[in-house]
Amino acid sequence: MLKYLAIFVLAVGMAGARAVADEGDGSLESALDQLRVGGNIIVMRHSTSPGNQAAPVGMTEGCKLAPGRGLSARGFSESRFAAEWLTANGVKIDKTYTSDLCRSYDTARLVAGAGSGPVIPRDEMKSDDPQVAAAFKAELEAELAGNPGANILLVSHSNITPLYWSAPLPGEEETPSGRIHIVKGGKTIRIDLNVAESAAPAIAE
Repeated sequence: MLKYLAIFVLAVGMAGARAVADEGDGSLESALDQLRVGGNIIVMRHSTSPGNQAAPVGMTEGCKLAPGRGLSARGFSESRFAAEWLTANGVKIDKTYTSDLCRSYDTARLVAGAGSGPVIPRDEMKSDDPQVAAAFKAELEAELAGNPGANILLVSHSNITPLYWSAPLPGEEETPSGRIHIVKGGKTIRIDLNVAESAAPAIAE
C-alpha cells in the first residue's frame, strides 16, 4: 500500500510542476532539460528541521546531531521526494557537498540518491564568511569547467545558501526548505518542491 501511495504522490507532484527562471521560457520542462544536459550547481537548504524536537534523529554515519535538531518526518519525506523526482525526470547528481550537521548531511545523502556520486562534508557549507564562499565558488566553477556534463549538489543552511546564488525571493525572510536552486552561467532557476505543504513541484515566483 505504501509503495502505491508513494507512486501516487510522485505522479501528482510531476503533474502540478511549474518553475521560475531568470532567463529562458521559465517552464519546468526547460529547467529539467538544462539539468539533464548537466553543468549545473544545485543549491538546497536542508529539508524541514524544526527546533526543540523531543527525539531528534540523525541517520548518516559521521553527521553531527545538534541538540533538539534533526530532520523531522516531513523533512525525511521531502528529501526522498526530491531524489525520486529528479530520478524520474532523468536528472543525475554527480557529486554532493554538504554541511556535516545531520539535518544537512541527511538531506544530502537522500537527495544524492538521484546519482551515484560521493557525498562530501565541507566546512565551507557551514561558513557564512563571504570570502570563504567566494573561494569555494571558484573551486566549484573550475570543477564544472573540467567536467561540463556534471551536476553538483550543495546542501547547507538558511544563512549559508544565499552566498551560493540562492538568495530568498523578495518578501521571504530566508531561503525555505523544499526549494532547489539550479545555477548555471550566473543565472538561477528556483523550483519549489513543496506547494501548500504538499510534495507538488512548482516554480517559485
